[in-house]
Amino acid sequence: MQNWVVPIVVLAVLIVNVPAMMQQWHDDRAGVIKTLWLAGIYVLYTLLGIWLVLGVMAPVGAEGIKVLFAIGLLLGWIFYGLLTLTRTVPRYRELPRWLTHFGVADIVLLTVIFGCAAAYLWA
Repeated sequence: MQNWVVPIVVLAVLIVNVPAMMQQWHDDRAGVIKTLWLAGIYVLYTLLGIWLVLGVMAPVGAEGIKVLFAIGLLLGWIFYGLLTLTRTVPRYRELPRWLTHFGVADIVLLTVIFGCAAAYLWA
């Protein structure tokens, strides 16, 4: 039963959000289409990051502390893509300025990405 918990929760969340998605489709069709395109690009971006860690870095011989650096790089990569996605999708509420403009969040995530990549190479 435990193997089915995550798919059931994901399906339940999708079903609960269908009425809101349909309303949004009727109110702002162009925004919904742009959001779907950007979400697809984000999925490809995330898959590229996973390929980078599993396909390029792992066969080189990631073991011990190098695994933590590879995971840090991947998480930084995914969250930086999410931050960029948040800035580009159409939104209907104003977000905080620190989230919508280049600043501390970008610097922290880019430092994690490049720091983990450098540490991986030097370790």
